Amino acid sequence: MTIPESVALEKLPEAVAYYDEGYPVASEELQRGLRSLSSLSVGTVGPLDGGAPQSDGERLTLVFTDTVPERGGLTEQPAIWVTTATEVVTTGIERGATAVFNWEPADGWEMLEAKLHHQLDERAGTTDGERAVPEQALQRISDGVLALDDEFRITYLNNAMASVLQDVNGDVRGNRYWDHVSPAVAEELRPALERAMDEGATVTTEFRTATSEQWFEVTAYPSAEGLSLYGREITERKQRETQQARYEHLVKTVGDAVYILDPAGRFVFVNDALCEMTGYDREALIGSSVHIIKDEGTVTEAEDALRALLREQADDDGMPIAKLDVELVTADGSRIPATDRMTLRPLSDDGELTGTVGTLRDISRQRRRQNILSGILESTQDMMAATTTDEVAQLVVETIEDVFEFDLTAVRKLDAETDRLVPVATTDGLADVMGERPTYDPEEGPLGTAYTEDRLVVREDLRAFDDRDRGGVDIAGYCPIGDRRTVSFGTCNDEGFTDDELQLVELLAETAAAAFEMVTREEELMRYEAAVEAAEDKLFTLDSDGTITLATDQFAAAVGYDRETLPGHDIAEFVPEMVAAEVAGMARPADVETELRSRSGDRLPSRIRTACFSSPYGDGIVGTVKDISALRSAQQAASRNRQRFTELFKTLSDPVADVEYSDGAVVSRANAAFAALCDETERYLTDRSLTQVRTALPDGIAAAIEPVTEPGASIETEVTTQTGTERKQYILKTVPYESSDGQRAFVVLTDVTDLARRETHLQVLHRLLRHNLRNETTVIQGYAETLLQTDTPDQIDEFARRIFDASSSLVDASDTARTIQRVLRMDGAEVESVPVSAVRRDIREDVLDDYPGADVSIGTDGTVTFSHHLLVGLEELVENAVEHGTDDTSVTVELTDGPEPDTTTIRVSDDGPGLPESEWDVVAGEQEITQLQHTQGLGLWLVRWVVDKHSGDLTLEESGPDGTTVAITLPR
Repeated sequence: MTIPESVALEKLPEAVAYYDEGYPVASEELQRGLRSLSSLSVGTVGPLDGGAPQSDGERLTLVFTDTVPERGGLTEQPAIWVTTATEVVTTGIERGATAVFNWEPADGWEMLEAKLHHQLDERAGTTDGERAVPEQALQRISDGVLALDDEFRITYLNNAMASVLQDVNGDVRGNRYWDHVSPAVAEELRPALERAMDEGATVTTEFRTATSEQWFEVTAYPSAEGLSLYGREITERKQRETQQARYEHLVKTVGDAVYILDPAGRFVFVNDALCEMTGYDREALIGSSVHIIKDEGTVTEAEDALRALLREQADDDGMPIAKLDVELVTADGSRIPATDRMTLRPLSDDGELTGTVGTLRDISRQRRRQNILSGILESTQDMMAATTTDEVAQLVVETIEDVFEFDLTAVRKLDAETDRLVPVATTDGLADVMGERPTYDPEEGPLGTAYTEDRLVVREDLRAFDDRDRGGVDIAGYCPIGDRRTVSFGTCNDEGFTDDELQLVELLAETAAAAFEMVTREEELMRYEAAVEAAEDKLFTLDSDGTITLATDQFAAAVGYDRETLPGHDIAEFVPEMVAAEVAGMARPADVETELRSRSGDRLPSRIRTACFSSPYGDGIVGTVKDISALRSAQQAASRNRQRFTELFKTLSDPVADVEYSDGAVVSRANAAFAALCDETERYLTDRSLTQVRTALPDGIAAAIEPVTEPGASIETEVTTQTGTERKQYILKTVPYESSDGQRAFVVLTDVTDLARRETHLQVLHRLLRHNLRNETTVIQGYAETLLQTDTPDQIDEFARRIFDASSSLVDASDTARTIQRVLRMDGAEVESVPVSAVRRDIREDVLDDYPGADVSIGTDGTVTFSHHLLVGLEELVENAVEHGTDDTSVTVELTDGPEPDTTTIRVSDDGPGLPESEWDVVAGEQEITQLQHTQGLGLWLVRWVVDKHSGDLTLEESGPDGTTVAITLPR
């Protein structure tokens, strides 16, 4: 097969190659590939080192780079620039490079050889006597090669191009190229090929086929005969570019803050969300340490999490993610609570860390919402227990001031006599800021809008609205409470209100409206009972036919008649027929809810109660009518509140259950957190008896809520649970209340595990360190004063020794305190289940090595929960036994089966004088830590907290003159 001159030169010159560090091919691979080319003799292959490539003018100069060189970096000798970046091609030519084209190792070395050949074809001095590129090289490459004459007739094509053009027998040579491609492809390629032909310039173009949706790249090289075309499919590359663009767009526009850190913890990438969250611009963050937005404690916690990720990644091929709750430090010094999710960037080829990738989500909104919801729930209990409407109004004001932190609040009520909204409760400082608050017409201003339109109104331009003195406050909110009251709220700082805050104000208003209605009904009932004693009610009497014989003024007014004209009317004129038949029935008394119709057609929700009577003048029925429109409204409001509380249940993170007493104690509903305690679903717990639910709860909680099986139980107590290896401490609180369907109670569990542990830690460290420091400092001071007054050398030596012992005791206490600090900060991930035999070996080597008289034995197999901190606790027990024993005291450590099937016990025994009972009672929690009751040192506390961190139990099995045995029982 003859290859046209435009495709094959007779001879390629010798070449020298340079590369920069940014080119994605290792230098060794580049050297091997270049020297494997059968038609190119490559001599030197070396780094570019930032300067211009050196050329002697005789050899071809190749430069492999992904960086566009400045004009000063280009050689004056002919050189060909090879790049993997498409945008470098055009820019490189514009800056004066001899030639620039795309190539990457995935294209194959044969493709590089072919492209180099066509670049050389354009150089001056090419002659027909030079060595040709072997045709087999062109036939081996997977990309298509095609030669055209100046009339676009095909003069050569390799096997790949023949397959594309469906040239089975080699019949296409001599045919016009346009006759063998689709019109759509011809339309895409014709402008580029004609420009290459007319201008004698190398042209590269890309196009996508409509039928197969494949992308192709075609490069046209002009030659003396016409054009040489190189075509290849680039669908995967285009897809990668599209995915990369989408990823970059996602990172830039995602709501969460995104960052990338290098191995040294410096920012190498941040998105706009992180800049907005922290208040720093991108230039300030890039290159800065992560300490700029995290304090030392947060950074240490993150580093511990990353070390855990490294260990986890070593054991798993997936992508482990660490999640931390942190506080970010912003540019203005404020702190933002956030959730930090981190993972590792891919490790380097030699297994080294290359950095981390993380996202930060601001959770201040969720935290504030939870705090407000908790405050509303607590306030609801108080409002439902109130006895007057004024008390409810004051509770609304206090809740908005204390929970929402809006310091300017007023509740107003419509005064029936003046028909104005008058203040009935305000915050203490309101008058100082805004003066005495005025009364308002129900249609006046934004307050009137909220009242008449029954909706929340927020105004941010109060000073422009009217000339009232508001003390400079410009932003305020107004919310209706039922149909007779409003609440106005604002702050001195005029920061405005969030959507969450406004929604929760509406929830509080709805709850308050229900409380007002309930208290109002009770007040009205009391007044009604007093009025019934002094005046007539809505009363009527009927004869045996259901005809009204007598009525009070109140009943007559309700149905729109004069009292004198009502007798003789049938009761069926004012109530439905079925109700009239029941009311007029002589067989038994009636108690029905219905609507009392007036002559004008008005309907009044009513309850009618009847009783039969006998008189000398005949038998009859007496009935009373009670207006229940308020009750109906209250029932509807209660239904709405029930829906809102259902949503509240779903959002609370603390376990909450609602218990009703319609037929025994029944859990009518429970949120997901409460269901998780039972290891059941919310649906399973719904309408299940409390007795059944208690069997699924942890023992401590089940026992604590036993009194809740009876209505009215009010409990507030601490509860400790053990679930597997996790120990939790809760504050259990019940809130009894009454609803329209009877007595009920909320059961709320607040997780205080971390708070309780922290309080104990602080108490111990405070009491012990203060006690030891005071005692030892007194010793040092006393002996030092004696030294100043003593001349006898023997006494000086003795006092100096005692000063040294006292100061050493302080140093030991400080060291133990630091050890305790490390234990308290230990991550749960450090605790793992290991073979008992391995623990025995570690105890012997790391704990007993310095105590020849001590020994360790093993009486079980299997595993035990373990970390290196456990060895610290065991060493403290051994050291304590040796220190407080006699010279020949012996110590033994024994590993045996624990009292429960899934536990292992480690016993430390000695034959010393025993452990003081008062010491142990404080550590065991049987006595409180007080000024007079505390231990003499930190050692036993260190042991206890180590055991707590391993979810174990610490017990004193024996203590007396014959020795002491301390047992540590751990999960397997």
